[in-house]
This record gives sequence, C-alpha cells and structure tokens, in this order.
Amino acid sequence: MNANTPPPASDLQVDFPFDYAAHVSGGRRMGRLPEAATGARIAVIGAGGSGLAAAYELLRAGCQPVVYEAERSEDGPGGRRLGGRMYSRRLREADSAVVELGCLRFPETARLLRQYADTFGVRLEPFRDNYAAPTTPLTVLDVDGRQYAAGKIEDLYDRCDGFREAHARWQQALARIGFFQIQRDVAARDLAAVRRRWREVLVRFEPWSFYRFLRAPDGAGLTHDQARLLGTAGVGPAVWDSFFDLSLLEILRLLLCTEGSSLLYAPEGISRLAEGFWSHRTTDPHGRTCSVEAVNGGAPRPAVRALDIEPDAAHGVVVHSEDGRSERFAAAVFTPQLRLVETGVEVRSTVAHTPVLGPRLWRAVRRLHYWQSSKTALVVDDLFWDKTSMDGVTLTDRLRRAAYTVDYGPARGPGGRRGVLDLSFTWAQDAMKISPSTPKERVALFVRDLADIHPEVADELRAHARTGEAVTVSWENERHFRGLSRWSCPGDHPYQRDLFAHFMKDFAGTPAVPGEPPNALYLAGDDTSWSPGWLNHALASGLNAAWGVLRQLGARPEPGNPGPGDVWNDPHYTPLTTA
Repeated sequence: MNANTPPPASDLQVDFPFDYAAHVSGGRRMGRLPEAATGARIAVIGAGGSGLAAAYELLRAGCQPVVYEAERSEDGPGGRRLGGRMYSRRLREADSAVVELGCLRFPETARLLRQYADTFGVRLEPFRDNYAAPTTPLTVLDVDGRQYAAGKIEDLYDRCDGFREAHARWQQALARIGFFQIQRDVAARDLAAVRRRWREVLVRFEPWSFYRFLRAPDGAGLTHDQARLLGTAGVGPAVWDSFFDLSLLEILRLLLCTEGSSLLYAPEGISRLAEGFWSHRTTDPHGRTCSVEAVNGGAPRPAVRALDIEPDAAHGVVVHSEDGRSERFAAAVFTPQLRLVETGVEVRSTVAHTPVLGPRLWRAVRRLHYWQSSKTALVVDDLFWDKTSMDGVTLTDRLRRAAYTVDYGPARGPGGRRGVLDLSFTWAQDAMKISPSTPKERVALFVRDLADIHPEVADELRAHARTGEAVTVSWENERHFRGLSRWSCPGDHPYQRDLFAHFMKDFAGTPAVPGEPPNALYLAGDDTSWSPGWLNHALASGLNAAWGVLRQLGARPEPGNPGPGDVWNDPHYTPLTTA
C-alpha cells in the first residue's frame, strides 16, 4: 500500500484483532459440541444485539437458547421488544419513514453486522452523515452564531477562520503517533506490527484525555478556541466537544473503524436486524431447521429479577423471572447494561462467602462511565427541506448539537409519510439540559435553534413542527438502560480489559481475570466491548460469550476455525495491559 494513499478504516478491534465475521461466515459454526451436551438449555438475558447474536450462534451450534427480555412493545413477540438499542419505530403502517432511537448509523467496515444483514435480507444504504458528499447535499456548521456550508470537511478551510490550521494540526498529530500506520497494518493484517504500534500508543497515552491531546504541545498543540472549533465541527461521527473528558484511546478506537469509511443505515429500520436474528430459520449441526423464535415458543420470557449462580459451572444457573418462574440452565449469558447488576438484577451465589464475580470484575462494573444521550425526531409528510441549507446535516454549538434530514422514499400507503428530521442528537451535559423537558418543549427548543440557523426555511419548519409527529428518548431515563452506552475515561483501560476478558474464565489455563471464579455466568454486551456504541462490537461480544458457553459444555473448534478464546494465548491477540 502506497504510503501516500489514505489508509482504509477497519472494524477489526485493535486490542483483540480477531476476525469475527470470518469465524461465522460461509456456514461455519462456533464449535462442535459433544453428543451429551447437544440440546443444552442456555439462558440469554437481554434481546439486544449481543444477546440475539449469542442466541443465534448457540442455536446453530446445537444448544437451545432461552431468551429473556425486560422491554415491552405492543407489536413485539409476546409483547416484548427485540433489539435493545436497535430500536426503530414506524409510527403509522402507511409510513415509509422510520425513527431510529438507538442505532442511527454504523460504519461500512462493520463486516460482521453486514454479514448478518445479508443473511437476514436487511437492506443497507449510505447514511447522510456530516461531510459525506455526494450522499449528503450539505453540511452546515453553526458556531458562535455564524454559519459555514461545506460538502466535505476541507471546504471549511477557507470559510471558517482558524479551521484549516486546527484540522491540519490534528491530522499531523495522528500521523506522528502512528495512527495512520496502524490503520495500514490492520488493513494488511500485519498483526505483529499492529500489536507493536498499539502497545506504544497504549502505554504512552492511556492516562490522557481527548482534550489533553488536543491541547498538549506533544499532542495536536491547539489553542482552546481551535480545540473547541474542531470539537464542534467533528473529527469523526459524534466526536464533539461533549467528549473532551473521554480517554484518548476511546477516540482513537472510534476513529480506527470510521476514519476513511462511509456510514450506512437500514432504510427499513435497524430493528429488522433484530427480527432477523429472532425469526431467521437456520440449521443445527444435524441439519434440522430451527429458529430462535421457534425454540422460544414465539416469544421471549419476561424480565429477570435474580440469578442464582452455582460455584461449580457444571451445576449451571437458576434464573428467576418477574412472572414467578424459576428455572435452571446449563449457563447464562447476561447482556444488559451492567449497571443493572448493581441496581436491577440480583446476582447471588448459592454458597455463602463464594463470590459470583471476583473483586477485579466488581471493581470494573462499579466504575463504568455511562454517557447520557437524547434524540428527538419529527416525522413529516413532505421533504420541505429539499434544496435548502437544511438539506443534509447541521452541526452546532447550540443546545441541539446535530440534526439530520432523512428521506425514506415513497410512502407505503395512502396518507403515509416519508421524511424524518432528526431535530437533535445530543450527548452528556447537552442531553442533561433537556432531560426533564417534555416532548413538546424539546421540539420548541430545537425548532427555535434550527429556524435561526436556516432562516429561509424557518416558516415551513415551524409549520411542520405543528403538524408533524415527534418522538423522543433520553436513554439515561430508560429504566433498563440508565444511559446510552459506556465510554472510557483516562485510567479505565484495566477495567475495560477485565470486562472484555470475562468470557475466558480459566479456559486458557489460568483465570484471564485474576480471582475470577469459573462459574457458568458470562457477561456480554456493549459494556464488555473495546469500542462501545457500535453495534458491530456488541454483536462480537455476544460471540465471545457464546464461545465461553460452548467451551464450558466441552465443545471444540471446527477444524481450521479457531474461536476467540482459542487464540487467547497467541501474543498477537492477548489484550495488552499498561504494565
């Protein structure tokens, strides 16, 4: 690869560069169970992306996954909602328009996700993201009350004072620490080089915040105003100044899978992917046709209230659900936000003074940092923004932060609507500002800002705000989420590593997390991934847990297809520490 060629993005997780997509592609299964373990019943708690991926692959390997879900939905199977933050809402049957309340977009590099989407027949298309010409007609940056229009980010160089130098210094700093070379090494699958260069970045910058790197002379060396401008304009999807407190490593991991990649969305709603995991008919190792839906009798079980964990993994786990049922399983995969381990689901040992999680794992769970996030969308009957300055993406330092216009194509029926205006996509303190506000109040606030930024369309915007239908969510207020996702702050790398390593138990010869008991509980979900917020990595975490369950049951890898735990001791894969 030519050194002057922009490096490609990759969704290979640099901390553990295992190719999950290849592992389950082409009909490959995650392991071969001994005959005595075939049909083992496994509790999968949470029907989000990670839980559904784990259930689907456990089913393909010969287990019977029993899914529990706390979220309710009138149109979901058995009144339960599938998908977790894969949460799409079509407000009327005649609408083509879909409101994405969780997974709005994902990188084209997300091979595992795209592979499942192809299997389930879920259509994907380019997303109108910032500076994504020609997919996005226009990106308008509004900062300090002034507006700057751009097709690509370089258009801001001569339009927004100070941006050329700020962006150039940022790019130079990334090159200086070896970021672009790491991208090239990942693309070439040179894992030895990836490991060597990432170790240097990890050891040096693990204590650094994103803001420190932007300001420090041995980072990007920006002034405060330049850092603020760059943060508002965006250096990657959703990396605004809301994220200045995050670990620099978190930002670099995000950029590794997005810098140089376009973004995609599901025009029929990302919930279609969840429905695919649930209802797609696949085959077990004996060639019998089956689906997660069929194994579960057409509906998930209700919310879990308590888990009784046997110290001996061979005795499994007892799951107590809110309908009063208590049932024993060979193992349990726990995928909800891990804050629920402290606040919503009682996890207890059946033997006194025997921990369910070791002290290091409890420490990691208790020190998770969740970011608040809110989204407010307006479903409208026509694309009133077409060919105006609002046709695309608006980024601003005002209350609403980011707005997107999306055309979902011709309505599905008479009177249906095709347009969605994402009025606001906010994080952290910006989300907290409107957390107590009603939907009507939120719409009024965001329309006020957008009308000021786009005066030529202000009257139509106000009119559609009166006649359109608004949907909003604040993820920190959702009982079973309590925040959108975990993000790491400086000093969190040891916690992140331990959470990721939980699925390994002691299968590699010694506990992957010192002091961790070898019971039949497996943590998965976004919290345990290296780069949270991205659905592809949540899916991979479900595969990790599925591998752990299969290994506990005595499974061995299919020839030539080692799983994530089978390569754990390989120095190209073992997650690094800061020591």
